[in-house]
Amino acid sequence: MTADDQVTPSAEQPRSAYVSSADLTSSFDAFYKDARDRLLLQTFALTGDLAVARSAVREAFVVSWHHWRKTGRLSEPESAVRPDAWRKALRRASTRPWHRKKDLGEETRRTLEALGAVPVVQRKALLLTQLAAVTMEEMAHEIGLPAEAAERELQQGAAQFATALEIPTSAIPLALNGLADATRTVTWPRVTIIRRAGAARRRAHTVVGGAVAVVALVAGGAIAADSTGVRPSLDREGVPAAGGPPPAGPAITTLPDTSLVPVDAVQEAVTGRGWQQGTTSDNSSGNGLVLPCQPTRYADPQGTAAWVRTFRDSTKPKAPRNVVQVAEASSSEQRAIRTYRHARRWFATCPSPVEDETAAPRTQLVSTSELPGVGDQSTLFVLRSRAEAMTYVVGVARTGLFTTVTSLATTMPPAKANGAGMARLLATAVTRICALPDAGACATPDPSPVPRTPYPTATTSWMLSEIDLPPITPDPGPWVGTPAAKLTEDRIDAGAIGCDTVHLYGTFRDQEIKANEFRTFVFSGAKLPPQVGLTQTVGTLPSGAAGAFVTRFREQMTACPDLDATAGTEVQELLTSGKGPQALSAWHLSTALPGDRTIEYDVAVLRQGTAVSVLAYVAAPKASMANEDFVALAQRALERLARTTPYAP
Repeated sequence: MTADDQVTPSAEQPRSAYVSSADLTSSFDAFYKDARDRLLLQTFALTGDLAVARSAVREAFVVSWHHWRKTGRLSEPESAVRPDAWRKALRRASTRPWHRKKDLGEETRRTLEALGAVPVVQRKALLLTQLAAVTMEEMAHEIGLPAEAAERELQQGAAQFATALEIPTSAIPLALNGLADATRTVTWPRVTIIRRAGAARRRAHTVVGGAVAVVALVAGGAIAADSTGVRPSLDREGVPAAGGPPPAGPAITTLPDTSLVPVDAVQEAVTGRGWQQGTTSDNSSGNGLVLPCQPTRYADPQGTAAWVRTFRDSTKPKAPRNVVQVAEASSSEQRAIRTYRHARRWFATCPSPVEDETAAPRTQLVSTSELPGVGDQSTLFVLRSRAEAMTYVVGVARTGLFTTVTSLATTMPPAKANGAGMARLLATAVTRICALPDAGACATPDPSPVPRTPYPTATTSWMLSEIDLPPITPDPGPWVGTPAAKLTEDRIDAGAIGCDTVHLYGTFRDQEIKANEFRTFVFSGAKLPPQVGLTQTVGTLPSGAAGAFVTRFREQMTACPDLDATAGTEVQELLTSGKGPQALSAWHLSTALPGDRTIEYDVAVLRQGTAVSVLAYVAAPKASMANEDFVALAQRALERLARTTPYAP
């Protein structure tokens, strides 16, 4: 039979109008056992993530059994199951997951690396024709392109893949089938488990569909009144819960791209008439990292929908600005709450990207604010890139089952970044989404950000983290911090080097300094003197002794220039605030050394209740910290210090 004689995947074969349950079960069982390994290989080749591929194929079979009375009538049921498995897998797969797998052979890694470099559309075309053995027309139909365009994508993808592996294009099928070495060890659930999950999914959809129909009738006034004139209520008898495991397929939740913010909303909130809308996509192409501090493609890898929309300001090529909106839909409110917290954690901690988990963050958290009246939950962050002269204003909000993020990238300094405008844009994003059936609270049109303490970062949440540290001029590279350690000796870098000051070690006023720890932050790989870096020490004292420690430290800093005039230490007070349970003082010092050398450093002492901390930053001519940045850093340390466990006698 020629390709022209073949039936397209969507064509149904003529069959009897009635198919028995036994026949349905038998045909599905045979299809499951026959197709699962092929679909796994194809999905694994598409994503490079074996665990995600297995999960996606399994769930696609569950959905297939749900619709088997229709799907089973297709001449090629795989043509319906494969796109569903691929959609699920692409949403969940992380960037280059094969790099973290230790049991893959070198040839498998090379093949996956070459496939991963091929754009998704071209990769799909390549796999469909080489692994799924579909016709050119079927391939074009499945990737959603005209035949000529689809063939062009296939040729480009095949050429790039073959070039990367240094093989002729005729050897592509052999290379792709070699991936089966990694999939042969996969075990599958029994078909009865798949059918049971599909049946549970069908029951759940029936219950939800019935409830929606009743609500529609109520809204339309089609429910009859009883003899007393009162309409029957739905709460007289509880709706029976569907038995079996929870639905494995996508939830009913939908998120149309029409609910994203339009370009005029960006123009109004961020100001400027040069804003132009860019792309709108499901973020399944490329590495998926479209936001600052975003380590993975999706905040909810098992979400039901996702969109990314971009905007750029075309009027300022020398001062680039762009806006990105990300929106995701989750299958339940519990998952949506986790999704919101996950996205919020991206910007509160700036974790390393998945493909390079050892990379140090190159971004500083400048401020954190809450946005009362915006959705069910919302937060606004201001971040500053230490590697580039860029500021980011990022808003995260949740309304019902939907989480959205809006981000502005600008060259304006953090103090001048349009936080109020981005708060309005986030409110607009929530207002547009909250009209959807599964949404929650809407938003006030002009919310006011309320500053709050930053969210905890690491296990030592009472101490500074890399994301708190400001940029240094010129940029010497990323900050890298040592783990917090017990202070076992009186370190010289735990106070003012050119002045005689008390240290958080041993005792003070006959009171033991407890919980004393230190962290040191240096620049990774920078060619700087070994003494350059930041040291923070913390400790706890009884309340009276903690206040006396700060007072004594301040007195010693004031007296420092007069104690030894020959040392040539100059002390500049940057800030002094508070005399009670919360206090902070910061200074910049300059000490003359032999040989016409000078050492510059900054020192701060701070108190939060019974907790006390000392910061000391030793600078270098090519690694200086601005005075305002050190003061802001000391204030951040004061905020973090509030998480210290109070002094225990």
